[in-house]
Amino acid sequence: MIFILSRLFFCLFIGGCVSNQGVDAYRKGDYTEALREFRNEGDPSGDFAVGVMHYKGEGVLRDSGEAVGWFRRAADNGHPAAQYNMGILYLKGEGVEKDRKEAARWFRLAALQGYARAQFNLGLLYARGEGVMKDLREAVNWFKRAAVQGFAKAQIYLGGMYAGGEGVKKNRGEAARWFRMAAEQGNSEAQVYLGVMYARGDGVEKDRDKAIAWFRRAAAQGSLRAKEYLKRIK
Repeated sequence: MIFILSRLFFCLFIGGCVSNQGVDAYRKGDYTEALREFRNEGDPSGDFAVGVMHYKGEGVLRDSGEAVGWFRRAADNGHPAAQYNMGILYLKGEGVEKDRKEAARWFRLAALQGYARAQFNLGLLYARGEGVMKDLREAVNWFKRAAVQGFAKAQIYLGGMYAGGEGVKKNRGEAARWFRMAAEQGNSEAQVYLGVMYARGDGVEKDRDKAIAWFRRAAAQGSLRAKEYLKRIK
């Protein structure tokens, strides 16, 4: 299985635990007031929000280095989204020198708090042997933790691990089960995999109609692979 780290997403959502006045100002586009309120919070959520605004350039010039400082303050005080963002920044080398070991350290801190995106990324690092020793069993462990929280990409990778017997005993039925979870969330990649399994009777009872149904759902989202399978199956 190919483990891809190319698409990296920051957590840039402001809300929940920070000042209502700050959030209100932010939503109105009054970034100067929002920054003032968030800075006055004096807690990890406020620090995280300031980091987001510096990273996005809202009310201030965009400055990844300044964002790192605020994210680090929040992360050092246990804020999981800030810890996750620190991992991404070290992985990309943005605002800091690229350091995959440090990325893995921050992902682990967030992952241990149950942060699904961090669990998934830590699993990828174990699968690829980047920043940590390669360990497919440990990759499965972290993919599963994220997958049971409904994180579709982790469900797909976990399905792939079961399909190939990588880090876990091969079980095509279990692979199909995880692919189905992601497919039912609308993930076109998983819909294609599940369609193929129904078309071949691989891990599930062979069912041409179900295969076509899953390929159609993926094709409706623009999947070229699904469209090609539909041409072959008819």
